[in-house]
Amino acid sequence: MEMGVLQRILLGSLVLAAGFAVGCESQSRAKVLAQMSGVQTRRDAYFNLMTPVQQADYQLLEVRGKPTSLKLAYLQGIGVYQKWAELPKEMQDAILHRKVLEGMAPDQVQMSWGRPENKSDVSEPADRAEGHAKIVWDYVFRTKGAGGAYERSVCFYDDQVLWVRDTK
Repeated sequence: MEMGVLQRILLGSLVLAAGFAVGCESQSRAKVLAQMSGVQTRRDAYFNLMTPVQQADYQLLEVRGKPTSLKLAYLQGIGVYQKWAELPKEMQDAILHRKVLEGMAPDQVQMSWGRPENKSDVSEPADRAEGHAKIVWDYVFRTKGAGGAYERSVCFYDDQVLWVRDTK
């Protein structure tokens, strides 16, 4: 029997609640440690593109021990797999090593670093008048203790990375 929309939303909420039950700080620390290690899996890249409900649906397939072919079909059904498969090998390698390169598209940055904490439109009036957009995505990774916070920003000009900045 297929899960209804309400059941999937409830499951997604439970998965999120479980993450918070573990502790927001430990989740942040885990994310910072993963960032510092510089390597992620293809699954991580897929998850960075998914909504919480889609993540819960995929985790349900994993928990139930569904075959890889069914999990792949799910990823294809939500359009995540195609975004990965269409990338050149060099771009996939950069994403797996959590690198953001000039010229990357927003989906590629999201696969590499996840969803940004903040997005701001910093387009100049002249650029806007010509139909161009300059958007900055900000990422803040908080750590407990002396580390404080690690910040990253990415600027897109017409949906391509123009620059990347790391600050402590």
